[in-house]
Amino acid sequence: MDGTILRRLVTRGPGVLLLGLALAVALILVGWLDYSSTRRELLGLLRSEAASLRDTVAAAARSNDAAARSAEAQLTTRLLDSARLLAELDRERPLAEPRLQEFLKKNELVRVLVLAPDGSREIAVPAFGGGPGSGQPGPGSARGAGRPPWAGAGGGPGGPGSTVADRLLSGDVSETTTGVHEGRGGSARLAAGVRRANGGAIVLTVDASAVAELHRQSSLEKLFDDIVASVEHVAYVEFTHGDVTRAHGEPPTPDASLEPEKVPGSDPTEQWFRSTDGTIMEVRGPIEIGPDETATLKLGLRLDSLKRAERRTLGRLAVSLTGAVVLGALGFGLVWLRRAYGSLTEEHARAQEALRRRDRLAAMGELASSVAHEIRNPLNAIAMSAQRLERECFTGERARDPSFAESAELVDVIKRESHRINETVQHFLDVARPPRLAPRATDLAAFLSSVADAARPMAGARGLTLDIDVASTGEVVLDATQMRQALDNLLRNAIDATPPGGRVWLASRGTAREHVLEVGDTGRGIEPEVLPRIFDLYFTTKSDGTGIGLAVTQQIVTAHGGTLDVESTPGAGTVMRIYLPRTVVEATDARSPHPGR
Repeated sequence: MDGTILRRLVTRGPGVLLLGLALAVALILVGWLDYSSTRRELLGLLRSEAASLRDTVAAAARSNDAAARSAEAQLTTRLLDSARLLAELDRERPLAEPRLQEFLKKNELVRVLVLAPDGSREIAVPAFGGGPGSGQPGPGSARGAGRPPWAGAGGGPGGPGSTVADRLLSGDVSETTTGVHEGRGGSARLAAGVRRANGGAIVLTVDASAVAELHRQSSLEKLFDDIVASVEHVAYVEFTHGDVTRAHGEPPTPDASLEPEKVPGSDPTEQWFRSTDGTIMEVRGPIEIGPDETATLKLGLRLDSLKRAERRTLGRLAVSLTGAVVLGALGFGLVWLRRAYGSLTEEHARAQEALRRRDRLAAMGELASSVAHEIRNPLNAIAMSAQRLERECFTGERARDPSFAESAELVDVIKRESHRINETVQHFLDVARPPRLAPRATDLAAFLSSVADAARPMAGARGLTLDIDVASTGEVVLDATQMRQALDNLLRNAIDATPPGGRVWLASRGTAREHVLEVGDTGRGIEPEVLPRIFDLYFTTKSDGTGIGLAVTQQIVTAHGGTLDVESTPGAGTVMRIYLPRTVVEATDARSPHPGR
């Protein structure tokens, strides 16, 4: 690959690099948007699942609350009906303890209390054999600080029965109930009573532990356990109702290793925790468990699945980017190879054209050399004969004799025309014989400046501007005399082809392998059909041209081991470029196809 290809690749390289960078940035941006979108979708799914779990828990809590209220109402009705029945039996015949004990066992009561009108106890039948009514704490005690929501309903020093009896004995009501309340030993109780016909009271107490458990929402514990056990990414569930808090799983504890993290786009009800075990998103908020009754639910969601999905997405993104980069590299490689191949093809075509020009010049030179030698021999005889005639016949008195004046003039014409033909023959020989170089190291900037200075008066006389740009040059090895002739030929052609007011320039630049000398103009340009013939010997488009200048210039450049290239646009101008190697070692060995001449 020669200097021209390198030059073009260097010129186009930044554009290709910028295009590649732009495509890489676009791919990264698209990948990042896809990753961000996937992450938002996964977080949205987690939030939706958390909302679904909250709705499930709220529905279960409301169902439990409704069941508790229904069970309490049924138990109250049954207990009140039992008290009414005992009041009717007491109206017919005073109640006896054995009968009340049988009634207590049959109806699974805890206590039956019969009071006289003055409030004294006539009969008090307690439960037998422990269990309900034994005074021991019943099942389902709250697992948390404080008392259960039903605790203290009708309590007092005398217990709930005293409260019911006080209301009945006062005459304010004929029958009353306490609702579920905390009895002795912390067990749940429900009391109901009616006024006796003689003014006393009958008070019944029943165990309400089952109803209390529903009030406690204890049945939700199994649901919470199932959620934590079956849903992999649920780390914990925390339910707070009143003063009671139930936690299932392992909620985060205040610890230096767990730091809250605010995530963009997260809801204010969310709290993110980062720990050595991973990241947890806690979703909290109130839920309705009954009419005008709320509780607080916290759900801790592990983000391990999200992290795994993110890693998979990043992995796919990396694979996609790698594939895109590989495909892009292959594409750019193909483009580069295509451009390189195109440049090589162009350079090959240019080299072939230069070779054809050189072959034509060589053939013309061969012919010119043969013709010149064939002409020079008789021409020498004619010239010598003319000189002898002039010396022998037209000297002395004959030179002053008017009768010999016309003959002397004819002899002079023979001499002048012989000299002119000899000069033409010399041109033939100059074309046929390549120049012998005397190369030496030359400061290219100073050399080109001197060439431009010599041509500047000619450009100024035609009203043209001659610019020079030799900043990026260095030292070059060349034959200054012959290269000056070549550049002078190019500058003369550029000046002749440019109308007044136009511009002609001489510039140079260097690459790692070569120097490029450029002569350009803003003239009329060269027609495409004429362009292939401009280096042919004796071809010219100028009325006073000889057609030798570009052929000689081509020979000089070729002798230096360089090439001469032309780029022209009709009506816009022409640029001639000379590509010279940094050394002319190989050029000095170049010889004509006619050695020895």
